[in-house]
Amino acid sequence: MLEHFASSLAGTLSITNILAMVLSTASGIMVGALPGLSATMGVALLIPFTFSMPPLTGLLCMAGMYNGAIYGGSISAVLLNVPGTPGAVVTTFDGNAMAKKGEGRYALETSVICSAVGGTASALALMFIAPYLARLALKFGPAEYFWISVLGLSTIASFLSGSVVKGLLCAFAGLFVSTIGIDQISGVFRFTFDNMYLMEGFPEIVVLIGLYSIPEVFCILEEIILGKKLETDNLLLANNKNEKRWTFRSDFKDSLPTWTRSSIIGIIIGIIPGAGSSIASFISYKEAKRKSKNPELFGKGTVEGVRASETANNAVTASAMIPMLTFGIPGNVVTAIMVGGLLIHGLHPGPNLFVKEPQIVYGLMWGMLITNFIMLFLGYFGARAFAQCLKMPKVILAASIAVLSTVGTYSISNSMFDVYSMLFFGVIGLAMRKLKLPVAPAVLGIILGPLAETELRRALMIADSPMEIFTRPLSFVLFALTLLSLFYPLLKKRMAGKA
Repeated sequence: MLEHFASSLAGTLSITNILAMVLSTASGIMVGALPGLSATMGVALLIPFTFSMPPLTGLLCMAGMYNGAIYGGSISAVLLNVPGTPGAVVTTFDGNAMAKKGEGRYALETSVICSAVGGTASALALMFIAPYLARLALKFGPAEYFWISVLGLSTIASFLSGSVVKGLLCAFAGLFVSTIGIDQISGVFRFTFDNMYLMEGFPEIVVLIGLYSIPEVFCILEEIILGKKLETDNLLLANNKNEKRWTFRSDFKDSLPTWTRSSIIGIIIGIIPGAGSSIASFISYKEAKRKSKNPELFGKGTVEGVRASETANNAVTASAMIPMLTFGIPGNVVTAIMVGGLLIHGLHPGPNLFVKEPQIVYGLMWGMLITNFIMLFLGYFGARAFAQCLKMPKVILAASIAVLSTVGTYSISNSMFDVYSMLFFGVIGLAMRKLKLPVAPAVLGIILGPLAETELRRALMIADSPMEIFTRPLSFVLFALTLLSLFYPLLKKRMAGKA
């Protein structure tokens, strides 16, 4: 294996391949930063351009696009409070609050460094422990997927700092929205009201853009009309000598525990087909808050929240390729599209791929590692330029958010219905903000609801007894972790009270 690593590295580092990785990573960052243009769309649009390329070069382009887009989602999350990708939703909780406190550049630098750390850990896992982790993924059935999604839903408890009733109502509202469309098990139409556009439900990215971007636009305009001073008017931007920056001396030691914990969470979630970066970032955020000495600061602009989210969602990237390369089972939607890219070049994912085309397989692994460093360079030195967008006049900033959100939403499926849906959820998001209803529980329900429902029903259909969803070894472990996640805050408070 070592000889394959050495020989494939030489091929990966050719001038053509390096240029391909730089250009695709830069393009991925731009794609991820634009609301609606996800990593999935970026890789899908890139594949036709790789037809005439050598197989390795084409795969390295996909790797760069994938890594760059997952990180790029944090840029708009921090600067505009609009998640560029679903995995960046958690980054908005603290990233945008940091920007409004004058720490926008610090948040962006933290984001790209943590993204590179998580992506590097994931790439190393892909390179050295892929076969072992893939065997673990194969042991997951519907019951285990159900408990993984429930474990993700248990993080709702982290976002109920205000009224528990309001938080739970928002969570149930999100779960209800996730049921709209055709039932994946029975094929029954649910809550579609004979509208053909609702047959597939509301795309989650459309809902996310609406809930986050439109309220931001209206709040900026409201403050301009009322003559209030915007929170962003006092930002410490790149030309301020006192601006807070990421420094090795002060940040490295503080980041190590979060990097370790979040990377492990992201890698494990990544190898489970269908889980994805959203679940990883929510669970990582919950664990960071649980371990923190100051959990009350989460959601108010603590850098620890950005570290946890960005490390975890980028740790999913390469680990999602583990089941794809070893068994031909895509870990997420992006890797499913990459399977198509492999087939186009005459490559069939699975165990035989390591035997027949080791240079390409190990070259792709090197590419997933190297593009993280390219992303780190581009993101770190581009943070200053990104932060400058907050200097633009607030009317233009509001208009830019509205235009990017509308164009991004329309580009998902070239449908005006998606745009109308985005505006509809924008009004709901604005009402929630005015009524001080938490958006995070609703988002969590929308993202994880379909997975929880579908996998529970599948598990019950194939089980001899309903108790099997609790008694299977991995299911029991995940069930125990869910209970721990739900009741740990109460136990912690009780223990603190006795102390």
